[in-house]
Amino acid sequence: MVRRESFVNKIRELNYTFKSQQKRTYLWRKIGGTHYISVPKADWLEDHFVRSALRQAGESEERIEAFMVSAKS
Repeated sequence: MVRRESFVNKIRELNYTFKSQQKRTYLWRKIGGTHYISVPKADWLEDHFVRSALRQAGESEERIEAFMVSAKS
């Protein structure tokens, strides 16, 4: 599992900005685009969610795995 703050820092590096807050999620939008990531308000995020969201954001598999290793240490 990955801390939400680590994931948010990563998507900020990928040019996403905070858009709004819902009951159970935060919405982050790509700057200059229309892609959204809905981030749960939970303190810890499941590995499969993090990998999937980063793939959809256009991150390479190598960088995703490097992030996963660094986020868990």
